[in-house]
Amino acid sequence: MGLRTIVDHVMDIVQNSFKAQAKKIRLRIVQNDSRFCFTVEDDGVGMTQEEILRVFDPFYTTRDPKVRRVGLGLPFLKQAAEATGGYVKLESEKGKGTRVTACFNTDHIDCQEIGDVVGCLVTLLTGTPEGVELCVERCYKDDCYALTTTQLMEVLGDLSSPVVIKSLYEVLEELEKDLFEKEVS
Repeated sequence: MGLRTIVDHVMDIVQNSFKAQAKKIRLRIVQNDSRFCFTVEDDGVGMTQEEILRVFDPFYTTRDPKVRRVGLGLPFLKQAAEATGGYVKLESEKGKGTRVTACFNTDHIDCQEIGDVVGCLVTLLTGTPEGVELCVERCYKDDCYALTTTQLMEVLGDLSSPVVIKSLYEVLEELEKDLFEKEVS
């Protein structure tokens, strides 16, 4: 099973940060008419230079071999981005954290669909482990919005509540609509 949309890759990389025991994760999504880029930066366990060199090998994984013997997230991301003339950049330091940036040329014939950005953000924000702060910045051209799990919990309370999840979905849909409508007016 491959990752079918660009936001599937976003979710996969943020979930890597959760698994890396990060306490603070920044997700930045920047989009314009022909590019979709995202950066995930965390303060998790980080990687050694040797791990960085091996991380794009589909047969290398840091997972328990009883769970899955191959690690496909980063190799698939690299393949998908480069197929569009885009790129993936990975920076990491053991004990300090990791930053992954990926850019896709969305007008390229081989580009995956972007996918459901709102659904992706709601899933990540409401599924962030306790004690972890996820900061999201979403930009289209020069307009952006930003929110954090800390802000959301202060305003909405329990982020796992179905009523809160529905409200968050509606708020994000409105923010997305505002981002793209500024383009028209």
